[in-house]
Amino acid sequence: MNKVIQDTAFLPREISGTLSLRGRARRWSWIVAVSLAAGCGYSGTSEGELTAESLRRIPLTEDLEGNGLHHRVHMVRDRYGIAHIYAEDSDDAAYAQGFVTAHDRLPQMDLLRRFGSGTLSELFGAIDPSVIDTDLQMRLHRLRPVAAESLAIMEASTDPVDKAIVRTLHRYADGVNAYAAQLVGGHFSLDPNINAVWEPRTFTPWSPVDSLVLGRFQALSLSFSIENELNLTELYQRLHAVYDAPGQPQPIADRQLISRDLMLLAPPARTSTIDGFPNVDFDTGTRSDAGRAWKRRSGTSRASTNTAAPTARPEIPAELLDNARTVFPADFHTQLGTFGPHAFMAPRAGSNNWAVGPAKAGGKTLLGTDQHLQLSNPSTFYPIHIDIDDDTEVLGVSFPGIPGIVLGTNGDVAWSGTVAYHDVNDIYLEQVSSCGGGDCVTFHGAAVPIETWQETIRIGVFGNILSERTVSYERVPHHGPILPTIRGGNIEPRAGNVALSVKYTGYYPTFELRALWDLSRAKTIDQAFGALRNFSFGGQNWTMIDNRGNIGWTSNVDVPLRVPNAMTWDATTNPGGNAPWFILPGDGSAEWQERLSSRYVPHAINPRSGYLATANSDPVGATFDNNALNQTTADGQKLYVGVGYAPGLRLERISTLLEGAMARGPVTLADFATIQHDSESTVGRKLSGHVLDALASVADPATAPADAAAYIATFSDEQRAQLADARALLAGWSFKTPAAVSADASAAQVRDSAATTLFNTWMHFFIAATLDDELTLVGFDRQRLDDSRLVRLVYAMLEEPDTLVQSTKSHQPILCDRVDVGGSDDSCTKMQIWAMLAALDHLASADGYGSANSQAWRWGAKHRSLIAPLLPNPGLALPNASDGPAFLGGFPRAGDTFVINRADAGWNDLDFSQSSDGAAQRFLAEGQRGRRIKVKWQIPGGTIFDSRSPHYRDLLDTSYLPEQHFDAPFATCDVLDAGEERWLLR
Repeated sequence: MNKVIQDTAFLPREISGTLSLRGRARRWSWIVAVSLAAGCGYSGTSEGELTAESLRRIPLTEDLEGNGLHHRVHMVRDRYGIAHIYAEDSDDAAYAQGFVTAHDRLPQMDLLRRFGSGTLSELFGAIDPSVIDTDLQMRLHRLRPVAAESLAIMEASTDPVDKAIVRTLHRYADGVNAYAAQLVGGHFSLDPNINAVWEPRTFTPWSPVDSLVLGRFQALSLSFSIENELNLTELYQRLHAVYDAPGQPQPIADRQLISRDLMLLAPPARTSTIDGFPNVDFDTGTRSDAGRAWKRRSGTSRASTNTAAPTARPEIPAELLDNARTVFPADFHTQLGTFGPHAFMAPRAGSNNWAVGPAKAGGKTLLGTDQHLQLSNPSTFYPIHIDIDDDTEVLGVSFPGIPGIVLGTNGDVAWSGTVAYHDVNDIYLEQVSSCGGGDCVTFHGAAVPIETWQETIRIGVFGNILSERTVSYERVPHHGPILPTIRGGNIEPRAGNVALSVKYTGYYPTFELRALWDLSRAKTIDQAFGALRNFSFGGQNWTMIDNRGNIGWTSNVDVPLRVPNAMTWDATTNPGGNAPWFILPGDGSAEWQERLSSRYVPHAINPRSGYLATANSDPVGATFDNNALNQTTADGQKLYVGVGYAPGLRLERISTLLEGAMARGPVTLADFATIQHDSESTVGRKLSGHVLDALASVADPATAPADAAAYIATFSDEQRAQLADARALLAGWSFKTPAAVSADASAAQVRDSAATTLFNTWMHFFIAATLDDELTLVGFDRQRLDDSRLVRLVYAMLEEPDTLVQSTKSHQPILCDRVDVGGSDDSCTKMQIWAMLAALDHLASADGYGSANSQAWRWGAKHRSLIAPLLPNPGLALPNASDGPAFLGGFPRAGDTFVINRADAGWNDLDFSQSSDGAAQRFLAEGQRGRRIKVKWQIPGGTIFDSRSPHYRDLLDTSYLPEQHFDAPFATCDVLDAGEERWLLR
């Protein structure tokens, strides 16, 4: 809590009367005594005082009138650009947060709410009509209407917390709008680079619904997995139809059941957060409630308890699948540059979380986290510190546009999140027929009318509206919206007697702000667990510590409990069965019953191991045997929470490093920092040994399969020498992945860099050689398979070949054979060698490095990270021209795909620039009994989205890129010591 001496005689004009006594005065005697004894530290409850003298050291740069403030509010900005707000009540704090965040990030806030609301066309639709498609795609989810419904429920509530949250939302909006008015009035100004593509005069006033839209938008982007389910359905259906059909000629018949192989669920790394579901074999004591029915606070039930006769997995027309994919946003290109969902939505967002308890950390509790979201300018997160007298104090990150913080600490508890990837949506094939002048779907044998609603899209330039159009959407009442066909800025009329609908836990009113409100005020892990019961969708692995010696983790969220007929698929024994990751029959036979009891949703507190770690992997090991539908039952129900997990490589590496650190002695935050920055190639460590074995056969063909030996016999001396050099390079690889582009790179770094380049180039060619032929034959584009599936397949081919369909000739996985090449079946050994020669040819070519000398293969020359601009102006990209020609195309990066310090390069092409997400923050927290939790931080950018500001990219340059955490000022005296400027809101 902030400490302000109340003797106003000592205060200058702008500070005098700032705060009322209200319970403070009686504390001053012992507060000052403790402060004098303890100094500025993390001891007791005092960390310094806001006095006239201390504040006078910080220049007063803004003296502003605050609309409707109950009391004066101070904002101190520190040397890192972080705003520290000191207020007497939550209403005033919300106003100040809205004002300051808008000052620093208003264009970002506007674009985020527009993206979520489906109103980007008002800014860019007349510049590029493809923006209209993006709005049509987002309107399908009805984020704004559902946000308005959630707000109405809270406004009608008599609960004091709901009332306080509603006031907070309104006061936050007031603060945003007050800043916007001052911006238009000329008191503040915009960066010309921003002003060229965003017009503040057309900014529409912020509202509480806007903040709720942003919350729902973020949750949607982190939990909606329909695109993956469409892809898996199509892939399996095409493979099954061709390769599993009876009577096929060779080599098609030899590939029977590769449909099962391509559906591989088992990850290459099999470390889970806990061993199995909690509270199954015995009561773990971590959560004893029996769950709750699927009912929201609106009092309406969304559950279906009806059952129907079991049905088989439906066959989905190819055209229907093609049309359904038009509902997913794609980047669009305006005259001002590339702009699109890469700046908002992370298609495979990830994160790392881990916590260590006092037994392994010298009596302390430690938390480390880094959220993997799309790197953009400005950064996704906005760091802030809010101190509300006699209420709460929080330090952490917010999403600009949402009051409070989402991840951080209140001094007693610190919390973080990784995406849980629980399966919370399903697609249904609906049978459509005419009924009563409209259309109906068949459900439990009855005809149910399809509902419709309309949306109006306004099209303009920078907010100046030029035209509008109205479109109609359809909805199945018991499931959800029908996936439309979106093309050319319109919704095409639905045709035929089938349609696809989506059911999703995020399509109903939910109250995540209640969870964050309570979490910010939690004093213990138990209270934090209780707070998160209000977190209904957008599932996270919440990992937490408190300053009382406890660590905890929960992935609590609404997880559908599906009827047994939705989970009958077995790749071998029942390939025609249903699975939640395929499209399900919509006839009522594969419905949701209720919410899975929170007893069984994965979680743990104070495990015997002394630590907890998550990294988007299978939390309980349900997929490790390659069958997620054969899990134990509880209360008569089969337990299933998902399959779309990361391949476990980051989690395995984190666990290995943590256990190594714990074995050496008490773990520290310095150990945590080392782990966060670890860029060892997890895939290289897993697979390079197999490549070396294949290359060894070049020198000794007698050890190779017959086809590989015959292939080796055709090699020239030059090829043999090249392969020998490649083998030596990989054999000496330490699995470090340095960029090694600087002139002072050591010989070891250059060697490791070249090995990294070679291995990842080899991965691309090996994947293409082994999978493209089978996929091309069935008309499926490999580009639609993500790296998580690709690495599972390569690992299985090389490490666990017996789990895949075998060639009767090579006795190796048939996937390694080229279906379009006659003769003996290709072995995986041969194809590894072939891929290495292809990689060497590419690296020596002009498209590669233009040299066969591995000294030239600097990983950082190809593996670069570009921080894309949120607004469509290339001048806002980082790096920019001021960084010099060495940074053309991005910042050179260490790391490859699935390293802890995420820098995915991907293997679907040979453009090894960082292809997806990176750490949107690196956050470390330390708790100690009787002391306030302290924080170390890194942010990939700056706090203020204005290139004229020293805080535009300072945290990127001084902390994030050099991988040096800074100590976040939290104690008042630390804030004062780091203070750079202050604002007064009257």
